[in-house]
Amino acid sequence: MTQYLMPRFLALICLCLPLTAGTDQWVHWRGPEQKGTAQAENLPEKWSQDGENLLWHAPYGSRMAPLVMNGHVYLINLAGEGETAQERVMALDLNTGKVVWEHRFNVFLTDIVAHRVGNAVLAGDPETGYIYAQGVQGLFYCFDKNGKVVWQHSLTEQFGRISGYGGRVHSPFVVDHMVIVGVMNSSWGPHARPNHRFLALDKKTGETMWWSTTSAKPLDTTYSVPFVTDLDGRTVFFSGMADGSVQALDAYTGELVWNYLFAARGINVSPVYADGMVYISHSEENLESAVMGRTLALDARMQGDASKQAPKWSIEGMADGYASPILTDDFLLMADNSANLYALDPKTGKQLWHHNYGTAARGSGVYADGKIYIGEMNGAYHIIQADKNGAKALHEEVFRQKDGSPIEIFASPAVVQNRVILPTMQDTYCIGIKAKAGKAKKVAKAKPRAKRKGSGAAAVIRVMPAETWIAPGESVTYRVEAFDAKGAPLGPVDAELSVKGLPGSLKGKTFTAAATQNTAGGMIVAKHGDLSHEARLRVFPKLPYSEDFEDLKTEIPPAGWITAKPKSQVVDMDGGKVLKKLSNNPSPPFARMRNYIMPPLPAGYTIQADLMGEAKRKRFVPDMGLINSRYFMVLMGTVRERAVRLVTWDPMPRLQVDVPFAWEAGKWYTAKLSYDIVDGKGIVRGKVWERGTEEPAAWTVEMTDPVPNEGGSPGLYGYSVAITAKSPGTPVYYDNVKVEKN
Repeated sequence: MTQYLMPRFLALICLCLPLTAGTDQWVHWRGPEQKGTAQAENLPEKWSQDGENLLWHAPYGSRMAPLVMNGHVYLINLAGEGETAQERVMALDLNTGKVVWEHRFNVFLTDIVAHRVGNAVLAGDPETGYIYAQGVQGLFYCFDKNGKVVWQHSLTEQFGRISGYGGRVHSPFVVDHMVIVGVMNSSWGPHARPNHRFLALDKKTGETMWWSTTSAKPLDTTYSVPFVTDLDGRTVFFSGMADGSVQALDAYTGELVWNYLFAARGINVSPVYADGMVYISHSEENLESAVMGRTLALDARMQGDASKQAPKWSIEGMADGYASPILTDDFLLMADNSANLYALDPKTGKQLWHHNYGTAARGSGVYADGKIYIGEMNGAYHIIQADKNGAKALHEEVFRQKDGSPIEIFASPAVVQNRVILPTMQDTYCIGIKAKAGKAKKVAKAKPRAKRKGSGAAAVIRVMPAETWIAPGESVTYRVEAFDAKGAPLGPVDAELSVKGLPGSLKGKTFTAAATQNTAGGMIVAKHGDLSHEARLRVFPKLPYSEDFEDLKTEIPPAGWITAKPKSQVVDMDGGKVLKKLSNNPSPPFARMRNYIMPPLPAGYTIQADLMGEAKRKRFVPDMGLINSRYFMVLMGTVRERAVRLVTWDPMPRLQVDVPFAWEAGKWYTAKLSYDIVDGKGIVRGKVWERGTEEPAAWTVEMTDPVPNEGGSPGLYGYSVAITAKSPGTPVYYDNVKVEKN
């Protein structure tokens, strides 16, 4: 794997089964019990930005809840502006709010706009002291407590992660030795069909342990964060899903325990759990009524498809679609989208009281010391005294820009060591009663939970690594582990391995890829008695790489190319074969294609291909182009004056250069996109010329990036227009693809 930009396997954010008691650390965005509660005393009833009960203020904000661990407060946010705008993870000193370290990284390959950068919660692993972060572009980082990158991965380029424009990014979570992440993805082979899947990895190394595909057709990108617990001897997690269901899955194997379909759109709220009951809500269409929104309690011990099983209780019309519930020992708190707070009896759903605290709710609240700390999107934090008998407003702190407009609040508070940490989009405030707060302590790392041990016969096996990639001639060694009927590990087992769809040889548990210049994708199949499982493996040739499609089968894409199957296929044309970007699905995600040929490469290579776009009714023309290291060169057909465009982070865009170029539909062109890092700056150069003519000496378009991408996947781009349900739109064709080092 030496050729690919793969720093030690995939990184993920973690939310853990509690490893410590009390609220000395805040390693889960909903607190140690994952319920939006904290054990605390002597918290302030009021405060001010001018100093009353203000311990410190830092001019760095966040959309997400802070993480507190290692004596630091960790945030994820937008840093810089214009050409230097980046995403950032940073650590502040818990006692002073001063910056301890920060790590900035670019945004790319996403429709998420700048205002929504930093839209997945951070989390920490008390056992290792590691901090995990997912960026909106799909980069996953694992940092140590000093900000050093332990490992990272690109979910988008390596696993086909799907990104919507709304900023919804899944937040992964740690379960004992594993880290698990939900992803909306469309990649290759059986995973080419878009779905909401879960991927489990070793939390220290990032090695893939299992994939799980359990949902029906996804309806939205979502960001429900799973709740992890032990239930009847099985470690499970409950999660809202993109298909409008809530599911329970075995955390050790990914096996579906049960699913309950209850909404016509994806679920964003994080569930809570206690005493055998799961609580979840949404604010969209219901399946069987025109009423918007529903809150319900479900039996956590259901099995299989439980969608027709009656809930323990249900309240239609309670439209809580963003703020996650707070569950105390005495009551369940729900905040609807209009900032109405409802206290419910957890056993019956009976309303105990109602309290309005504003006009728009997005962030979730925290209950501690008999008080609710909760933000309002329109720029206010509220402190509300509450118990099962009623609620009373204690304080409102309002945040405004100089022009009087609100400083928005989407984040949730953290409560730790007699402190409440309150982020806005621009600032973070730490409040507490100074005489009671004292100096914060650095909590020692926690001891892990006792390792689960299985018993009895094997019920499930998993081949590991569950997905990886190698170059021709390289090898990968597999192991097969077994689990009992409750998902507890039984350890390694002997299994018979076989190969499906891959050129190469298998000796024992080691597969060696054949020497080939073609990409390949297939399975390593394990059998142990009546049990079987498949691991996914791709083979990518070392550079230089070329593909003219002549040796490939028609009606399918090249093996292993990411996001290819639903959007492209090899077709016959003029006595040869080319790759066609399909234009028969009017859904926006299918109208556009970002086709990643191989995993990320280091900067310093060039991609070249022949391109041809067809018009529809003469006036409708597609966009088409190349991808190199997360930069795009696009022949623009959807603009008033046709041009060649270089761009990175298109929705913003951070950088964009357009050069007029009167290319014609129905004519083949050769395009070349080259990228290098020179003296700390990214040099992006592209050229286009009519195929069959002499390559011009000069570059058609050039761009310099002051904060360069370190590398990325080579790929093909296309955007088809004028697609209807009755007729296809504007296709794009590709031929003679080449990738070579500069």
